[in-house]
Amino acid sequence: MMGKTGLLRLWDGLKQKQSEELMPHGKALYQTSVRKAKQNIPTRLIPVMENEWIISDGWELGTSTQVLESDISIFSHDFNTTNWYNAIVPGTVLTTLVNQGVYPDPYYGLNNMAIPDTLAHMQWWYRVRFNTPKESKGKRIRLLFNGINYRGEIFLNGKKIDNMAGAFVRGKYDVTSYLKENGENVLAVLVSPPDNPGISHEQSMLAGQGLNGGQSSLDGPTFIASVGWDWIPGIRDRNTGIWQDVRLQIGGDVVIGDPHIITDLPLPDTTKAMVKIAVPIRNISNNNVFGELSAKFEGVNIKTAYSLKPNEEKSIVFDPKDYVELNLNNPKLWWPNGYGAPNLYHLELEANTGAISSDKKKLQFGVRELSYELMINTPAKANHRIAYTPADVNNGQPIFDYENVVLVGDPKKQRTIPTLYSNVNEEAVFEQLSNDDPVGQYLVFRVNGVRIYIKGGTFGMDDAMKRVSRERMEPYFKLHREAHFNLIRNWTGESTEELFYTLADEYGMLVWNDFWMTTDDTVEPNNYDLFLKNATDVVRRFRTHPSIALWCPRNEGYAPQGMEPRLAAMIAKEDPTRHYHGNSRFLNAINSGPYGFIKDYERYYTQIAEGFNTELGAQAIPTANTLRKFIAPEDLWPINDVWAYHDMHHTTHFFNDFMDAVNSYGQANSVDEFAKKAQMITYDTWRRMIEGFNSRLWQNTTGLILWMSHPAWPSMTWQTYTFDYETPGSYYGVRKAQEPIHVQMNLPDDKIIILNSTRESYSNMTMTVRYYSIEGREYYSKSAKFDVKANAKTDCFIPDIAVDKLEDYTLVRLELKDRYGKVVSINDYWKSKAKLQANKELNKIRKPKLKLVKVKTQGSILNYELQNVSKELAVAVKLNVKDKLSGEIVLPVYFSEGYINLLPGEKRKLTLELPHQSIHDFNIIAEGYNFDSVILL
Repeated sequence: MMGKTGLLRLWDGLKQKQSEELMPHGKALYQTSVRKAKQNIPTRLIPVMENEWIISDGWELGTSTQVLESDISIFSHDFNTTNWYNAIVPGTVLTTLVNQGVYPDPYYGLNNMAIPDTLAHMQWWYRVRFNTPKESKGKRIRLLFNGINYRGEIFLNGKKIDNMAGAFVRGKYDVTSYLKENGENVLAVLVSPPDNPGISHEQSMLAGQGLNGGQSSLDGPTFIASVGWDWIPGIRDRNTGIWQDVRLQIGGDVVIGDPHIITDLPLPDTTKAMVKIAVPIRNISNNNVFGELSAKFEGVNIKTAYSLKPNEEKSIVFDPKDYVELNLNNPKLWWPNGYGAPNLYHLELEANTGAISSDKKKLQFGVRELSYELMINTPAKANHRIAYTPADVNNGQPIFDYENVVLVGDPKKQRTIPTLYSNVNEEAVFEQLSNDDPVGQYLVFRVNGVRIYIKGGTFGMDDAMKRVSRERMEPYFKLHREAHFNLIRNWTGESTEELFYTLADEYGMLVWNDFWMTTDDTVEPNNYDLFLKNATDVVRRFRTHPSIALWCPRNEGYAPQGMEPRLAAMIAKEDPTRHYHGNSRFLNAINSGPYGFIKDYERYYTQIAEGFNTELGAQAIPTANTLRKFIAPEDLWPINDVWAYHDMHHTTHFFNDFMDAVNSYGQANSVDEFAKKAQMITYDTWRRMIEGFNSRLWQNTTGLILWMSHPAWPSMTWQTYTFDYETPGSYYGVRKAQEPIHVQMNLPDDKIIILNSTRESYSNMTMTVRYYSIEGREYYSKSAKFDVKANAKTDCFIPDIAVDKLEDYTLVRLELKDRYGKVVSINDYWKSKAKLQANKELNKIRKPKLKLVKVKTQGSILNYELQNVSKELAVAVKLNVKDKLSGEIVLPVYFSEGYINLLPGEKRKLTLELPHQSIHDFNIIAEGYNFDSVILL
């Protein structure tokens, strides 16, 4: 059978390992690791709330062979685990083995090559001993597994509980009869890796960039990228393990399931909201049960009686028609970042049987309404634009037929729009929109009735080894917020876990949520039933999160035949409040890419900026300080296999053009020179990518999702910040272009425009453009006043300076002030007659002298004034915090400005936010293009 791409054979990965000459080699040896002696660590039951605990600390890990060879049962207290490992749960097998000193850090250099791929073919036993909580006396005890990759056989005190399969389905079990009321319990889980671990491609200078997946795609609900991609190496255990936490819950005969919260606004009125809460409850006993279900959140306390037959499950609905309290006045709405605060409500559900609490559940939700605009095709109206609000339809049936899409525009571009299922009443479901709207066929998100201009980023994977604690992950979300992102794409569902969505809720990030399939030229899941079981559990589990904006079946393709109608029907039933979008590219969008440096920046404005794009990226070189964190001194320079292994794609993505651009500042002869010059290019490239889309806001473009914003490991490409929370040129280029109120100069005509991606209009703003020589001498200026409408683009003017009046190399400064004279946006461009060839002019600028003064402190935010007290330009100035004691740069920290230019005598206000756990005895240092690191304060 042919694939949908017309290929006779779908990509299924390597069939054999690369030859030795194609493998990466470095001058530095692999780091050594020393096996830690196993410790006797007692288990802790960490309370989540009064009826729930996380089983922590006492976990042990051993091979299946160790258990088979033992004469003593794994459930015996005499079972010897001396040669086992202290396991990290939640975590993967590899996380444990690295932590225990069996293998070196795979993120450093070529250490990953020292870890055998046989880990992906092994079964492992997890074992933990714990006492039954005293609070459980006379109550039922439930065991909850929040995620095992890929298969788990669960045993408790010598008895098998169940099997689990797929990384994203939960295991929930009543274990009352299995536990010991007194004494120690032994929980053991036999974990197996994905069925098709495949063979990892190893990036090198000769082998080229990584191949994208393969065999792992056959397994469906797993971390399909862990076999290796062009941005991540093969993770040797394929992230096998108990990767999410394990919990004990106590209660009665009635269990609360996954609630569904529907918030409805009488748009355009946002001063009122209706909240509908549907709560599944289940009787897990063989007796009739009577009780009361209550729901509490800010200012609301409601309850209702229920009755359940033996083993019956039903949904109890708190409807605003019946409960006046659920009709909210002046609700605190959840908004995406930049459009308002991401306000959250805190719901507590409790099921009582008589006077006894049977089960409790606590969760957060947001009051917001999602709507969507897109073009569809019907026999009656042909191609036409519509808008719809899924929560208002709520009929539990699929709407869009993605097995019968229609080409629109140039057939060679493969762009499509959906048709409808025959039973859909278009007049009842959709708002009809004008076909004259210049956004055409492209997808538009609305939140609370407001069009949201998508400023999106992508998580390919949260962490290559699935180390996903709040401490580790929250700074990444904060960096997204500070860079003015408002959406994160959960690419192929690799980051599907509670913490990801919780942080997205808190930081105002919409989520484009893929499921676990990649491009439609790649093999598809073997087991549709397993895929649907995991997908159903994911939708039920996470549907209360206001951040999730859209479900998508796969990356760059439609769901396979046979799966598509089942997946669409499931989502329509389980979550009728969100749009299900059948493909991440082409469908109401353009094709993905490009993915590398474009030497003619004009193309970002005239060719690449169009419609809605879910993937656009380029090289993103770390700072020299970051490079030294994962490359040994012997391999730092010149570019070599170690760089290639860390995603320096030297044979693709216009790499030669990128290197020519870097070396246009002068040939780089060291890692420090290269990294410094690369920041000049990456800042401008990532800024231009976004500004190209900005230039056509709502006149064609509706949003851009960058490929990528977040690195899964130490990388050279497709990232805004780096793995260590450092913020190189790519980050500050993105942050500048995505300012809520932003002034920019377009190409090729130099038109100046103001972008306002907020809900507020501003009157009487002043836009000023000034041209400076490299000596800092102003030789042209022009100002004008403008009224800037909300959520719109305002055209200003084209500077009226003749080409022959331009200096050979010019700093163009755009400055936007509000009606009170406060600076709102500053944006600098280097302009020359000879384009890149003139960049060496910057090397003529001598070292400046800077002064930093602390102005005030507001909590964790420090306010400073940075001044250039010399007669020289200060070019691409970046600040960092350095620990006085260790001499190391402190990360994460959050500076409001980076890679800025300071004219002679210029002052610039900026802020620094230090996390609470940061050091207090520190220096602030600065470095720039025309000067090395200096201590300012």
